[in-house]
Amino acid sequence: MTEGRFTFYLNMRFLTQRITGVQRFAYEITKELDKLLVCYPEIKLIGLLPNTPVYSGYDLASYQNIKLEKYGKLSGHLWEQLGLPWYSRGNPLINLCNSSPIFKSNKYLVLHDAIFMTKLDSQKWWFKLWYRLQMVSNKLSCKKWYTVSHFSQCEIARLLRVSPDKITVLGNAPSLSSCKSSVNNFKIGNQLKGKKFFLMIGSNSKRKNIELVARQFADNPLLSEIKLVIVGGVFSNLGGVRLPDAENIIHLGYVADSELVNLYQNALGLIFPSLYEGFGIPVVEAMGLGCPVIVSNIPVMREICGEAGLYFNPENADGLVNHLLHLQSDAYYSSQAIKVIQQSYNYKWAKFAKIMLDSIITLKETNESSNSS
Repeated sequence: MTEGRFTFYLNMRFLTQRITGVQRFAYEITKELDKLLVCYPEIKLIGLLPNTPVYSGYDLASYQNIKLEKYGKLSGHLWEQLGLPWYSRGNPLINLCNSSPIFKSNKYLVLHDAIFMTKLDSQKWWFKLWYRLQMVSNKLSCKKWYTVSHFSQCEIARLLRVSPDKITVLGNAPSLSSCKSSVNNFKIGNQLKGKKFFLMIGSNSKRKNIELVARQFADNPLLSEIKLVIVGGVFSNLGGVRLPDAENIIHLGYVADSELVNLYQNALGLIFPSLYEGFGIPVVEAMGLGCPVIVSNIPVMREICGEAGLYFNPENADGLVNHLLHLQSDAYYSSQAIKVIQQSYNYKWAKFAKIMLDSIITLKETNESSNSS
């Protein structure tokens, strides 16, 4: 390492994974960190990833100042746990996607939520146990923790007994505003052309609560002429969620970003009924594109949406139906669209990347000063 220059490693295994919430965060934050390095010549960031194909949704040309290096014959969790500590030896390691190598000291961790410490998710017991074991290591070796909301900061402090002073709050931001809408995509086609529809994004995890919403569209006669479009993957480790089969419910699975932009821009609103979240990226994505948001009345949604959200009790669909009916009014829809766009201005990737980088530099300088005195 050159004199006066700090070298950090970035765990960039996410580049080999399909883009979901935490991968989206990692990709957007690293792109902004890359831009910031022009103003921080004392910082050198090296991104480490397995020697396996990069997922097609990422653009490696986004990185001009972060040096990407591929290592090893392993992949996935084995690469992260066995190879990464060796490849990152000698310098701090920044981990952006909840997990980190157990046998690595001097590391930084972004933990998006503490759901694995609760009974609110349908993850398998072994998955929760693995994350809990990681947290034992992290409590001993993490120099700094990051999370994406003040709610998650409180949860991590409460459930993992990490001092709130060690946890810096960042956030998520809209990522799709520069992505061109695909108006003739194959997944949507004529199913939605000229139709009124609401959008819901979520996996088959029970805490996503998508079954409550789907049953309203299937059973409530007031919603029979309105379509519900469901976007999201189905994961075997999450267990089953039994969704009704109805003509006005369309399951799209995963969609490309260009297709997602089209859905946000044409939907009457995004429905986000989760029982527990660390943040909720689809909510800020929708707000950034002027799509009204109907969200569960839980603390983190209040924190993110403020006065722009339309709230309902996630245990009871009565309030949800009222919002769905009101948003069919052009005037009401327009007023909500203005509110959500204004609220989205509070969330910028560049802002969160600078908070992260400044905190890392400050901690590094403080530690080095202490060691030299």
